[in-house]
Amino acid sequence: MTYNMVVASKTERLSLRLTPKQDMVLRRAAEARGESTCDYVLRHAVQAAESDLADRRVFALDDAAWEQLQALLSATPAQLPQAMAELLSQHSVLERPAR
Repeated sequence: MTYNMVVASKTERLSLRLTPKQDMVLRRAAEARGESTCDYVLRHAVQAAESDLADRRVFALDDAAWEQLQALLSATPAQLPQAMAELLSQHSVLERPAR
């Protein structure tokens, strides 16, 4: 889900407490971008949240979800593009004889 300026319906609210300096910085940055402070903060908050979620390394699944994931992963064997297969079939720089 990517943040989009055209949102069908905004029904939720989020309240933040800021220091005067934080408020000033956010307002100036929003103004420089030609956005309202609310749109500026919302856009950046959603982008940061999406990034944090994408960076997750551990996922907890129940047994049914685990079985479904295993079935999806086993359904089609992975195939490397030809160029990648050729690259991986060569000796690495560390394995090549010294000149």
